[in-house]
Amino acid sequence: MAELSDKNIQEEMENRIIDLIASGAGGRLIVFKPENSDKNLIVEKKGGYKKKAICLNVYGEKEIRQLAGKKDIRGEENFYLVFVHFDFVKQNISDAFWVIPSLDLDKLPEENDFSKFLTNKKDFIRFLIEAFEKK
Repeated sequence: MAELSDKNIQEEMENRIIDLIASGAGGRLIVFKPENSDKNLIVEKKGGYKKKAICLNVYGEKEIRQLAGKKDIRGEENFYLVFVHFDFVKQNISDAFWVIPSLDLDKLPEENDFSKFLTNKKDFIRFLIEAFEKK
């Protein structure tokens, strides 16, 4: 099997998140990769009159330790950083991963305890659906 480049790994992680949302949301959400954007993925409610969107940037799990003190990511409402473990053998992401609101970046703990941001696939889908129902 050919070695995967960092770009290919990034694309595979994004594709697995797209698959997760598309299959888990029962057709209620639309997810796509925007062109000319600093965001990796955009999630919208299907048939939603108001075009509220949730933006996601997807990273490998090892990058979470470099997150504290990061100044190049601007906090925005409805913008989340998703950190996943990509299993090369299974070609899938792990069941548990971290979802961190970009607005909380400046409030991250010094000791790098990200456990309060840990979620699983089912809860992630529920979180996205509920975010659209709130507004």
